[in-house]
Amino acid sequence: MKIIQQSNREIIHFAEQDTLISSRYRTIFIKTDEKEVSFKLPEKNFFKRVFGLFRITRRLLRLDKCNVFYHKNNLILIRQGVVYHYNSSTKALKETLKLRNCRNVMHQSINSTPEGYIYFGEYGANNERTTVPVYRSIDGGLSWKEIYTFPEKSIKHVHGCYYDEYTDKIWVCTGDFKDESWLLVANKDFTEVKKIGDGQQKYRTCSIIFTKEKVHWLMDSPIEPSHHIIFDRKTETIKIGQKLMGPAWYTKKIDDTTYLATTTREIGPGVLDNNAHLYITKDLKNWVSIKQFEKDNWTMKYFKFGIIGFADGKQSLDAVHIFLEAVKKYDGKALLCDLS
Repeated sequence: MKIIQQSNREIIHFAEQDTLISSRYRTIFIKTDEKEVSFKLPEKNFFKRVFGLFRITRRLLRLDKCNVFYHKNNLILIRQGVVYHYNSSTKALKETLKLRNCRNVMHQSINSTPEGYIYFGEYGANNERTTVPVYRSIDGGLSWKEIYTFPEKSIKHVHGCYYDEYTDKIWVCTGDFKDESWLLVANKDFTEVKKIGDGQQKYRTCSIIFTKEKVHWLMDSPIEPSHHIIFDRKTETIKIGQKLMGPAWYTKKIDDTTYLATTTREIGPGVLDNNAHLYITKDLKNWVSIKQFEKDNWTMKYFKFGIIGFADGKQSLDAVHIFLEAVKKYDGKALLCDLS
């Protein structure tokens, strides 16, 4: 892996051709055609504004975290439990929704359909196991409807909502523990839903890869070793593939045969070393760890797991954008990498 460029942007949200969307604390940067504009998301709490000045307190209080979903030149943003819509033409920022039990959702977990329906589910600690909503917008993020609700005591949270172009369905990943890890497959109105799995760790995942005959996911389990799982669409059976060095959070499609994935350094017997790993596959069978980032010395309980994340948007192997948290040398950094 060759590092082409390094920046102090904490998250790269979207990168494609001449558009780059990134953030640092609560400032959002939009770069297009060599021009860059920025705006700040609200922070009403004075103490949070002070703590937001320093990377280590941003880590501790999760003040660096936000989601940005690029949709038809506008932005859907989530920060500190509030969803916003940003109109790129008028520069207007509008609050559209308050979340029930989470501050943010997982990166890459907000997705849309060809006609522009946008979906995401809440991702929070939810220790009481209250109901968990899935939201849909049909007007580009200007308004939201709770399209589906997981009953109380059924799951902890939603890891992501993903559109399956081969069946025109939405797949929802849930977690985390016994009887909570499922894949829910639904039509776009969620009037027809089907559960896949048995609630166990093999069905605990954060990201899905769709092909015509198979559905692939990488386990997100610190409890037991994580594997590549291959689901056969016809028989609805699974095969256990390659073992990974830790729980996998994110995947990135480069082309029809080339995918990237990352594993995290977190706590549990399913974590096999002290590194966050960057993997590549060119056949959806064999995953090769091409770069490892060692966890830094700050405690994981308070200062985050070691994480590698991807930017949304179509990219090529010679120009892949990643961002990193809680790893030595690169905490809070974004890298443009040549993986070719």
